[in-house]
Order: sequence, then C-alpha cells, then structure tokens
Amino acid sequence: MASDYVDDFLRDERESFKRKETAAKKFDNRLDNFRKSAQALRDAARQFEKAFPGMSRTMIADKLAMTGTEKNVAFDAKGELVAVPGGRNTTPAESEPETNAEPTATAATDPETTGSDMQADAAEPGTSDDGRPAWASGSY
Repeated sequence: MASDYVDDFLRDERESFKRKETAAKKFDNRLDNFRKSAQALRDAARQFEKAFPGMSRTMIADKLAMTGTEKNVAFDAKGELVAVPGGRNTTPAESEPETNAEPTATAATDPETTGSDMQADAAEPGTSDDGRPAWASGSY
C-alpha cells in the first residue's frame, strides 16, 4: 500500500519535472530569439537612419506605426533595454562586439530567428552535454 503511494508520488514528481523542464527550455529559447531579433532590429534601424538622414526617429516610428516599446528597442544603440544575444555573461565587463552585418537571406526561414517551435536536438552553446541549459545541469 505504501509502495503504491510512493510510486504515484514519484510518477507525479517526474511528470511535474518534465513540465517544468519543457517550460524552462521553451522560455530560454524564446528569450534567445527575442534578443537576436532585438539586435537585428537595432541593426536595421541604424541602416534606416543612414538611408534617410533627414528623418527623425519619431517620424520613422510614426511612419512605421511603431509602439513606444518597439521604438525604444529599435533605437537602443547601447543594447541596454534588451540584452545582446548570448547576454547570460555573469561579468558585466564582457560583452559581444556589435556587428553591422546584414542578416543573411536564410535568417528569415531560420527557426531560431523566426520563433518556430522546431528545435534541433544538438546541444547549443551554453548548454550541458544533454542539451539542457547550463544552469539546469545541477542535481535536484
């Protein structure tokens, strides 16, 4: 009788852990995608400003029907509102250099930049050997 209770309890705990792990991985992935998209928006905003030198940021935002938040992120040259991709560095002195390279044509169909739920099984940088984020590799 007690063993049935223990088995049920452990099964519930495993299912709960799987839900938590899935939610954490999805959130982590979406955060990375958001940061990449914010950086791409910043790059595009700089290019837009160079292409239309007489147009103010407010005018650009009005023409493109941008929200205040979108405008703030687009013209956030220092990347303070949304961290740069790979922004999980624990030391604030380390930051990735900004690049002015245009996104490739494949970026539009890349699941990493489009927010697709499809994910590669291969481990990504910042993950443990089994594909989990490095912060999730501790014992429970």
